[in-house]
Amino acid sequence: MESGEPFSEQFQDFYFSTDGGLQETEYVFLKQNGFPQRFDALKEEPKDYVLRIGETGFGTGLNFLVTAYHWLQINNLNCILEYTAVEKYPLTKLQMEQVYTTFKKTWPQLSACCSELLNQYPLNFFPSDNSASINQFELFNGKIRLNLIIDDATKGLKHLLSTQELSLNHSQHNSLQKMDAWYLDGFAPAKNPDMWQIELFKTLAKLSKPGTTISTFTSAGVVRRGLIEAGFTMSKISGPGKKREILLGVKE
Repeated sequence: MESGEPFSEQFQDFYFSTDGGLQETEYVFLKQNGFPQRFDALKEEPKDYVLRIGETGFGTGLNFLVTAYHWLQINNLNCILEYTAVEKYPLTKLQMEQVYTTFKKTWPQLSACCSELLNQYPLNFFPSDNSASINQFELFNGKIRLNLIIDDATKGLKHLLSTQELSLNHSQHNSLQKMDAWYLDGFAPAKNPDMWQIELFKTLAKLSKPGTTISTFTSAGVVRRGLIEAGFTMSKISGPGKKREILLGVKE
């Protein structure tokens, strides 16, 4: 942590790099999912329309902060961004404060988003033994909602799906609240094989609608094949910087 780049003891890898980390997020996750152009197109939608983005591997929240920053740049937008992320090993508030000190120095445009999240971020998370802990945050006067699920990625998203299905059975709504885009950003399959499983990919598909987009920094064959099997059309494209290839796709 001395360098400002926190290290995961569980996966023996860094969460992000101050050398191009923001640009990588913009390229891999925003650009490949069509953002912020898709945000701007929402000006034609009715008030209180909700755009939903899901993420596996919240980590330091960098992807969320960059997405929130671009969302807030769109003028006259009455829609709501609902961002749902699942994280098994959340950072403490003290760790986040240390990380965000680095963020604010390196990427000052993220300062307001860092401060807004830190104001509500708990000192620690206490996941339930039996089910996922879902923590909800209302940011920027309700313009952005953050749902942070503390659990294993597959279990956490299955819990989200079952919660929605249960709610559907007891309401007048006729559809699940499916995602418009996915950011898959857990540590690489070589370091975190438990996350990149076919059960996760199938759950992602169930929480997606036709046309839901998906992108990930990894280009591993097991990920590409698993997402194809789950119902996504996947492609490889050139990655950012030294990363040779990344994956992007769309729900069929």
